[in-house]
Amino acid sequence: MTNWFRTFIVGVMALALSGCILQSKSPLFTDAQAELALANYGNLATYEKSGNDWKKSTDQISFTPQGKHYIAKADKSELEISFVPVAGNWWVLQAVEAAKPAIYVLVDAEAKELLFYPIACKDLKEFGKFAGAIEFVDSDCFVKPGADYKALFKSLAATPGEASTKLVVEP
Repeated sequence: MTNWFRTFIVGVMALALSGCILQSKSPLFTDAQAELALANYGNLATYEKSGNDWKKSTDQISFTPQGKHYIAKADKSELEISFVPVAGNWWVLQAVEAAKPAIYVLVDAEAKELLFYPIACKDLKEFGKFAGAIEFVDSDCFVKPGADYKALFKSLAATPGEASTKLVVEP
């Protein structure tokens, strides 16, 4: 797993270091498909899962809208973040850094918080259901070119696993 994902969300990165998450060699979604999903949330604070509890992160991320995506900044790094609707409250987040594979995370957008669910390659491989849409390379996994990625993310949202990070609306 590449270390650049660290700049997006501290809690998601912790899981990403322990196991790679779903990627694509080039972005699957365009700006036209994205929506500014954070527009109605106001001030957001980052929380990480710690055992059964949530712990507020000391490292916070800023999101600046640009077109129909965001520029996420943490420290001196930045990523282009797009939120694409999947079904109901579910979104897929696409994180892109120049000359790197795009990374994907499922997001459950509730009224006062957004819960982030990493899509771990290890889990996808063990599940065995997605071999037609996902290519497994060592510990990495990539959406195959030509795969029905909208159906893939909808299916993944039906059994998302456990959230590792959340953004919570705070005054």
